[in-house]
Amino acid sequence: MKYSRIIFTFLFVVSVFSCGLKTQVNQLEALQYCVFGVNSIDSVYIANVPADRLVGKSGFNISRAPQLAFAFLQQKVPLKARLDLGISNPGTEDAGINDFEYILMLADYELLRGVYEQAILVPANGAEVVVPFAINTDIYPVISKPENQRVLADFFSASKDTSVTITLKIKPNIIVADQKVSYPGYIDIKKELSNREVMNYLK
Repeated sequence: MKYSRIIFTFLFVVSVFSCGLKTQVNQLEALQYCVFGVNSIDSVYIANVPADRLVGKSGFNISRAPQLAFAFLQQKVPLKARLDLGISNPGTEDAGINDFEYILMLADYELLRGVYEQAILVPANGAEVVVPFAINTDIYPVISKPENQRVLADFFSASKDTSVTITLKIKPNIIVADQKVSYPGYIDIKKELSNREVMNYLK
């Protein structure tokens, strides 16, 4: 993640107003050296249909769930899932972040945004923590576009090996004199997932 220059500029500015930021500064700086990955995606429901009912030997099969077609006609296709983000810290300094705003994107399309209201601490020397995200969003605006339908059809085809980039954009908060100061812009965490990985999660 190439955001160290922005971090240093931001933290220099806020440090002018507070001398109690050293721990937050060090932990946020150490976060850039952590390794991020998608540990699991489970409890996936599309239009209230368990995703495992939609995955067959030939890939993703909408005909297995008429409810999905009905939801599409209503122009509302709710997606619910749990995504576990793994963060490991190979460095020698503890890494961490206070509560933060986030945007979860699939390729170039925003799936959802929200606020993660718990602090995260990743101890040094190889420790790993799992951060769960609850996904609850309407994916109709994404899947209703013909060009996206072609991409999704190819991605969920069992006869092709393709991949997609999942991006978690986070905006950390720094506590300065009991007040939250938002980081300027978002930090991008990207993970490439193959269609076979995703379909294994859905089964």
